[in-house]
Amino acid sequence: MRDYKESHFIKRIAVALLAVTALFNASAQGAPQVPTTLFPYPVAPDTISTLEGRTNYIVSKFWDNFNLSKHIADSAAYDKAFRDYVTFFKYAHRNIVFSSIKQFMNRAQSNLPNYILTMDIAEKALYAPGAEFWSDEAYLPFAEAFVASKKVKAANKVRYQAHIKKIKQNQKGVVAPDFTYTMPDKQKGKLSDVKDCPILLFFNDPDCSDCSIARLRLSTNVTLNRLIDEGQIKLLCIMPEGYTREWAEDARNYSDKWIVGASEEAGDNYDIRYSPSFYLLDKDHSIVDKNINLDTVMSMF
Repeated sequence: MRDYKESHFIKRIAVALLAVTALFNASAQGAPQVPTTLFPYPVAPDTISTLEGRTNYIVSKFWDNFNLSKHIADSAAYDKAFRDYVTFFKYAHRNIVFSSIKQFMNRAQSNLPNYILTMDIAEKALYAPGAEFWSDEAYLPFAEAFVASKKVKAANKVRYQAHIKKIKQNQKGVVAPDFTYTMPDKQKGKLSDVKDCPILLFFNDPDCSDCSIARLRLSTNVTLNRLIDEGQIKLLCIMPEGYTREWAEDARNYSDKWIVGASEEAGDNYDIRYSPSFYLLDKDHSIVDKNINLDTVMSMF
């Protein structure tokens, strides 16, 4: 599980652990409990001493004290509870996480509005560009359960079906989807025609200020330019939209060491969640990493 904001993530799990511990202590001492969460979170027994064991317990029993079949009146509190739930995924065993998600989604579909709300929150918490815990592995079972449900209308499934398709065909280790691109001079090219060395796919937009900065930093990076000159890597600078005259005029100013193209096909088939975004492919076009940010790319060189 990857692409989470590490420091913020650790803070969240620390807060969650403190919250469940405080609830336990207050109950044990007979003190009045001030509700700080939507429902009481489970507390691992003292006989479980390891972090993984305790988080396994909490993840597996997290929703036991909440009735998912009733209307959720406070969606903000439910959102917070869900985010606390996924906070524990990092430290729990993956099989426990998957089992818990399956049981949770099975219970959540008992109330369709709740189910739709749950899927919306899952996307924001695990898949969207600003997700605190960015994990395709954790997001997939939520999306797959949702699209498999007979209670959900086909129109509500389309968005998540697209997510599933893009995630599965853009996983690490799989061969990257081939695509045709149009260069500024209107010549055509294909990803599959680029051979014999690793490829850095650089997805960007001419109207994006962060993309302009990325293009400048990459074009002036001495090490990257040397590697390109030596044939040790190739950079494909792709606008994941259709060819336009305005883009072509702008793209003529990009580095002449790059392969530059526009491809709506790439936009349809690649999992691109923010701009600029990078994919690293090996010489056989297998995906080594995806949705890498600029700082990570620059650190490679």
